[in-house]
Amino acid sequence: MEIGLIYSKTDPRQAEARDFVKRFVEQRGIVARIIESEQPVASPTLIINGQTLSEQRTRPRGAATGMFPNVDDIAYALERHIWSV
Repeated sequence: MEIGLIYSKTDPRQAEARDFVKRFVEQRGIVARIIESEQPVASPTLIINGQTLSEQRTRPRGAATGMFPNVDDIAYALERHIWSV
């Protein structure tokens, strides 16, 4: 499995999403290549085997709302790819 992650390390929520991906892969013993790209982005982007999970909004949300994809979205996407291999 190949996992690409584009995130901003200055945003603690995005840094947590990055850490979550690493823990998820490690804890489940998934054989995966994780390619990270740190960039000043408003929302993380996850690419699993060429399929992208990213923010699709054209207008930003308010500061009080959660980021997208959140860790639940990321976990769902990773689980789906694990079982479809």
